[in-house]
Amino acid sequence: MRVLVIETTLYGYDGITSVITNYYMYQDHRRVQMDLVTINSISESFKAELDKNNSKNYVLPYRNQNPVKYLVHLMRIIRNGNYQIVHTHGCSATMAVEMLAAKIMGVKVRISHSHNITCDHKKIDKLLRPIFDICCNVRFACGKEAGKWLFGSKKFYIISNGIDVEKYQYNEEVRKEMRIKYGLESYFVIGHVGRFSVQKNHEKLIDIFEKISVRYSNTKLVLIGDGELKSKIEESTKARNLNVHFVGNSDEVNKWLQAIDMIIFPSLFEGLPLGLVEAQAAGLPCILSNVISADIKITDLVEFVDIEGSPDKWVEVVSRNRDKYNRSVRVDTVKEQICQAHFDIRTNCKDLANKYEELLMIQGR
Repeated sequence: MRVLVIETTLYGYDGITSVITNYYMYQDHRRVQMDLVTINSISESFKAELDKNNSKNYVLPYRNQNPVKYLVHLMRIIRNGNYQIVHTHGCSATMAVEMLAAKIMGVKVRISHSHNITCDHKKIDKLLRPIFDICCNVRFACGKEAGKWLFGSKKFYIISNGIDVEKYQYNEEVRKEMRIKYGLESYFVIGHVGRFSVQKNHEKLIDIFEKISVRYSNTKLVLIGDGELKSKIEESTKARNLNVHFVGNSDEVNKWLQAIDMIIFPSLFEGLPLGLVEAQAAGLPCILSNVISADIKITDLVEFVDIEGSPDKWVEVVSRNRDKYNRSVRVDTVKEQICQAHFDIRTNCKDLANKYEELLMIQGR
């Protein structure tokens, strides 16, 4: 099967990139030939994986600036690649552009994959909905809420954001190594993994952490990620004299999750964050805003708090969960729960390949 995967958002250290990368890395490339379209350059390590499997990466940087030029180039790529399936990842009906290109070029299976429960460009989203609905004939979503947001009452399939469970499961040796390396031995470490953007609500996270610091002096906050609001958050933490470590983007998130003791996620909106699947796989208590899809509660490690709740309310929940779990004795249980909930990437890749075959049979009739 020849599949063209399209990432409509910037390739980087975010959830959509991680989903695309995971589904590529663990796929059986003898069964599914995947090529990739991005709007910016991919990492050298991922490029090496593509090269190893004779996959192509087409970089089309003008999707937003010149959508007509983007459409023409994409049509040419689809025609020359003779793709049977176009699988586009995004958050809105702006994927109408990719769906239109695929429809014009006669692609039978045209998939739009929803990864969030809202978008940044709602006027354009509304404008393109009619074209999107006509051209998209298969609908995927990371969770129920993300599917309802983009597809309404139309039929869609849940494609779980799978992870390599073994890569993230709790490892005492890695924990000791990381905590010694970064001077964390004496701290209760609260963590957050995500882009510094309005969506992730770092300002509230800092308010919560400030209250926690008053109650527990040996607490440290570790922030992993980058983004347009990072400098603002750095200034805020310095002004308040808070004990915060900014990691930046990292290829060692799995190791950081061993060193951390708890995750706090006060997001304003989310689809089904891959990072929270990884955190649960690592055995971490996760304190989340109640706007995040309930589907993310794969284990009993998750507790939701009203997004409008005061920082004091969040602190109470943190206090209740500080010493609730023994990570070392729960490794097998957590792994089993993650796999049973269909978040094991190896199984998911087989399921996706089966779904591709099924869709080709249905749409090819």
